[in-house]
Amino acid sequence: MREDYRHLNQREALKVENEVIKMKLMLEHGAEFSGNESAPPLSPETEHQFLQYILEVERKESMAREVTVFEILGSPSEFPASGLVNEDRVKDLLQRLLQRMKQHGIELTVFSPNVTPRDIYAFITTELFAHRMLHIQMPGMVTCFIYDEFHPDYPYENSRTAVNECLKEIFSSRDLQWVFQYEQILQLNAYENLTIDQFRRTVNAFKKRYRNIEPLVLDVSDCRLLDEHCEVTGRFEVCFSSADEHLLKTGTWKVAYHYWKEMDIWMIYEVYLEGIDF
Repeated sequence: MREDYRHLNQREALKVENEVIKMKLMLEHGAEFSGNESAPPLSPETEHQFLQYILEVERKESMAREVTVFEILGSPSEFPASGLVNEDRVKDLLQRLLQRMKQHGIELTVFSPNVTPRDIYAFITTELFAHRMLHIQMPGMVTCFIYDEFHPDYPYENSRTAVNECLKEIFSSRDLQWVFQYEQILQLNAYENLTIDQFRRTVNAFKKRYRNIEPLVLDVSDCRLLDEHCEVTGRFEVCFSSADEHLLKTGTWKVAYHYWKEMDIWMIYEVYLEGIDF
């Protein structure tokens, strides 16, 4: 504890020191600190441990050198090129390789179910081995890579987004709020040239007709990509409940996207829900 804080008790002195550290991080490293009013405050002791850890990360980052993942793993020679590995050895070699990476604080996540063990093994031993990164050695620090960021599976990703971020939000009793992955001008069934606010209001006005909306089936039938256009289609079964009745509505659905190349993201511009009267 600094001599400047001798007139304070230990807890108050720690609070002051924490504020000094935060100021140092903001001035020297551009750190930003914000609180969550609904969350309980951290104790000065816990906050101090956290801030000291951040200082140590910044110190080690300033001293770190850029090396390849292959070098971080110790330049292993026991993982041959994918083309030299028989099919019956791929899974075993991949597990050994992933374990080796984990021991050195590197992990790989794969979201798409269409990626094979050989795909993953080939990716690690070629692209990821050659990838350069700052090598910061700290207990508990893990560098995570996502395979899908290197090799996106657009049909899989757009199908998941259509169901989870679009249809489930529309076929829900809650007001529609999440519209991040939507174009500024939209089409909803026969309604054309809707702004995002108009789209949201139209959907929410529809929701208010029912006491409860419960999707029973939201299946994907197909996903077609053509240049910068993508169209995901499927079928739905949704139960709509009001004070007087229960309705089961079934039909087909379509969610259409444009690809924003500059942002590398697919944006929804049309939603079609058969038989749904907005």
